[in-house]
Amino acid sequence: MATEIQSAGKVVVGTDCSNRADKAIEWAAKTASSRGYPLLVVSVLPEVPLPKRTRAASALREGTDYVNQLREQVGKKLADIADRVRGYHPTLVVETALVQGSAPLVLAQASKDAVMVVVGARGQTAPPAVRILGGTADQVTSHAHGPVAVITDLSEEDHGGPVVVGVDGSDESKVAIGIAFREAASRHVPVRAINTWDFGPYDAFNAEIWAASIDEMAEDLTSMVNDLVKDEAAKHPEVAVQVDVVRGRPEFVLVDASKKASLVVVGSRGRGGFAGLLLGSTSKHVLREARCPVIVART
Repeated sequence: MATEIQSAGKVVVGTDCSNRADKAIEWAAKTASSRGYPLLVVSVLPEVPLPKRTRAASALREGTDYVNQLREQVGKKLADIADRVRGYHPTLVVETALVQGSAPLVLAQASKDAVMVVVGARGQTAPPAVRILGGTADQVTSHAHGPVAVITDLSEEDHGGPVVVGVDGSDESKVAIGIAFREAASRHVPVRAINTWDFGPYDAFNAEIWAASIDEMAEDLTSMVNDLVKDEAAKHPEVAVQVDVVRGRPEFVLVDASKKASLVVVGSRGRGGFAGLLLGSTSKHVLREARCPVIVART
């Protein structure tokens, strides 16, 4: 079974065909439909299936190869998913793909030419070990070559809320700005561009000294964010823009903003991230804790 899929120009969503994956599929279908792109629903079978012994014994007694049996079952579920999506979005082109391999690898490879890759995640409801070690969503966002949307169990869109984008001047945040404006335009909502600052561990002891320059610093940062968003704002004059410079840790500020947002867009790593860093601490935290869908941008 092949591990490559035809993902060019499509919104790609991964699924294990469980009910828990429905939220990601529904979000991906809505996004693809509103943007006019085909939707590709992908399920990946492991390279070495590990069935329960009873099921394996049953399959052997029936003379049926377990892998082929599994492919048939998953194929039927994918067809049902596609039919359900078409029912909600009659004009949407919906395709399915069933491949064998590593799910994170297949989806990360798809991100090279897909419009976007969408994955579900357990977020705050995951066991501590899963949240620490990461799962498919962590691996895909870490190794992707393009934007990845992560839809956690707690993702609830405020449909009238803004698209929130974290802006720190990094190359990744510049890509995130472009994505934020496109998504806001398709949703007919404003963009809220957020930059954060805080006292460092040593500066806190000299807070009184810094107090006199806080207003000036906030003005400089606001000017910087306005300069960074102005080109995209000119491309999308219909999108209102709100710039906020907020004191606080970026991960906490963005998660708080997610509670009243339709979407959060962050760079895969911020200005402080070193060249080999796959996924920064801010994006990791936002992916797990955000209360709305999150798109991770990559250069």
